[in-house]
Amino acid sequence: KFTVWRVQPTTQDQVDILQNLYMHDVKLDFWKSPSEAGKEVHVMISDDKTPKFLQEMDDHSIAHSVMIDDVQKVIVEQKEKRDKLRKQVRLHDWREQKVQFNLAQYHSFADVINYLNSLAITYPELVSVQPIGTTHEGRQIPLIKITNKRNGGTKRGIWVDGGIHAREWVSPSTVLYFIHQLVTQYDKDAQIRQFVDTLEWYIVPLLNPDGYEYSRSSNDPEIRLWRKNRSPPKCIQQATGLFQPPTTTCCQGVDLNRNFDWFFGQVGSSTDPCSEIYQGAYAFSEPETAAVRDFVQRHRISTFLTFHSYSQILMYPFGHQVRTYSNDLNDLRSTALSAAQALNSVYNTQYKVGTGADTLYPASGGSEDWAKGKAHVKYSFLFELRPEEQVWDGFLLAENQIIPTARETWEAVKVIAAKTIELPSNTHRAPPKRCIDHDSLCPSWAQGGACENWPEMRLRCPRSCQVCV
Repeated sequence: KFTVWRVQPTTQDQVDILQNLYMHDVKLDFWKSPSEAGKEVHVMISDDKTPKFLQEMDDHSIAHSVMIDDVQKVIVEQKEKRDKLRKQVRLHDWREQKVQFNLAQYHSFADVINYLNSLAITYPELVSVQPIGTTHEGRQIPLIKITNKRNGGTKRGIWVDGGIHAREWVSPSTVLYFIHQLVTQYDKDAQIRQFVDTLEWYIVPLLNPDGYEYSRSSNDPEIRLWRKNRSPPKCIQQATGLFQPPTTTCCQGVDLNRNFDWFFGQVGSSTDPCSEIYQGAYAFSEPETAAVRDFVQRHRISTFLTFHSYSQILMYPFGHQVRTYSNDLNDLRSTALSAAQALNSVYNTQYKVGTGADTLYPASGGSEDWAKGKAHVKYSFLFELRPEEQVWDGFLLAENQIIPTARETWEAVKVIAAKTIELPSNTHRAPPKRCIDHDSLCPSWAQGGACENWPEMRLRCPRSCQVCV
């Protein structure tokens, strides 16, 4: 039996204890990782590991309570509810007349492919579908391009991806809603017509189809809550004692959002293949991340949007280190705040806005950081969708939440798309400013910890303090 515990650290020491468990105990599945005192942590634990964990919480006086008593029971109940609804004829169905597809439910990868192909056949003047890569298990990663093909000339591109983490089912569902809006509302909505006439939308609803299909394959919590891709098993040997032979442990999968080439392997990721946050053998070692890199580098992309769940946060770069920003921080921040406000106006859903490092915890190798820092995309944002931290369902978001989540998020995306159209024509991927130190002693000062202790260092030694690259 698996239980999700809600843990409430109130001091930095308690956060550090939880951080240490997050980084080193692969038997604990953190749904919501430790970030700072006063912020909840959610962790799924099997019965046999619970006593030791609770003892550690009690030893350090860390408050905890049960969030989901029996995870498998919830998974089974939700599945039964979904199956029952499938059998009923829905009266208020979200089906667009020309292409039958119910947006208000979670779909298989095969369903998604069929839907994209149906749109390409039904709306040939707006839609084309292509594979951008092939996964370890041989699935093609589909990309749908949406633009008015009759309007020639160079257009700015917007990249959108969902489902990089397998268990975050609301993410691909939300991205499919965006596709539906862009294609089916083209004739009905002047703003959407402008988006499709003047921009090229490159949308990958399921970037990690192997992991997604695996997470759909069983009610076992360890399978339903799979996060990584399905890369082949990697084995590590661990010493067990002086005269004991070492034990060999083999584990599968890479955390794709630690596998991008942005301070790869430096913080918030693991070299242990059994970890949820295993970074992979090297940056872009995985076919899914390499496919993103190759496509983005070959196209004129001004905006990069990637969708995760959960926590209700809208993040801009950089996430590898606290208080580290791009030199156009004001543009990114004001755009993110406007987007969060538009999202809030639909159902009053509150989003936090900031970098991943400042709002959650530092982690390197993330796609939105790479897009900004290495691919020089202007607007790069990561959305952590519903639910918020106080509710109990976490990754097990009920199907009746899909449309409200997608609807409100679409309002945020429209704000960012409008900003993309407004960009002056020369801003596309301006060559990065030279990142140089202004003193030959910078490297040794930085090693001595001056970057943290001496604010002036960030201006004098931006390269050594990793303010820029």
